[in-house]
Amino acid sequence: MINLHNHTTWSDGRLTPQQLAEAAAVAGLTHIGITDHYLTRKLTHGHKCVDLHRLLDYIVEIRLLAKWYTGMKVLAGLEIDFSARTDLKPLLASQLLNQLDYVLFEYVADAEWYGYPLDDLLVIRSQITVPVGLAHNPLARNFELLLDAEDLVAILEDNAIFVELCPARRNAVFAPDGRPVLPYRYPTPYNEALWNAFSRSQVLFSIGSDAHHNAAEVAELSDAWEFLRECNLLDHLVTERYWK
Repeated sequence: MINLHNHTTWSDGRLTPQQLAEAAAVAGLTHIGITDHYLTRKLTHGHKCVDLHRLLDYIVEIRLLAKWYTGMKVLAGLEIDFSARTDLKPLLASQLLNQLDYVLFEYVADAEWYGYPLDDLLVIRSQITVPVGLAHNPLARNFELLLDAEDLVAILEDNAIFVELCPARRNAVFAPDGRPVLPYRYPTPYNEALWNAFSRSQVLFSIGSDAHHNAAEVAELSDAWEFLRECNLLDHLVTERYWK
């Protein structure tokens, strides 16, 4: 079991990195990723972020923490608000992104959050040498009017962009009948076509609970794991290619 999306006191989480790692170890996880928010104007009113000047210290702390665990991999990630709220130019120029284990981009093509389009991510993708993923993206909602499902999957595959399944209920979307459902279970023909295309592709997947508040959130992963099992895609977990 893996959880590659978690926040700590480096940004708007309530657990320290060590407390988060301990919760993951108790839960029996094989991989735990710390993905605090990079500086974004979305987080105001006293919330912290990892800015460019603190990023190296953040990476070093996670690397030192990882040395304490032999049966579980502790990974250094970062979540980036992919919109005008984030100034990416200094970050990309610093090359510090490539000192991480992976990067998650949130709000890609998400009109509700004024996210930049996927094409903009493709422009900078070649500058990032570590794995890149889409954080808790409701793909059916964001892309149905923009791209055929097969074309979207082909783009993600060609550009080595993995897809995160986030089972956190706060990321639920509303189905046509008004029920809140997790985005990857969204009951529409587009989503069905999308997952059929994924099953024939080499696109990788991660699981992340987007934990912020308590240790219990770190282990709330079963729905996403079960969905990937139903789709016969557990062998497409990003950890099967990296950090084994």
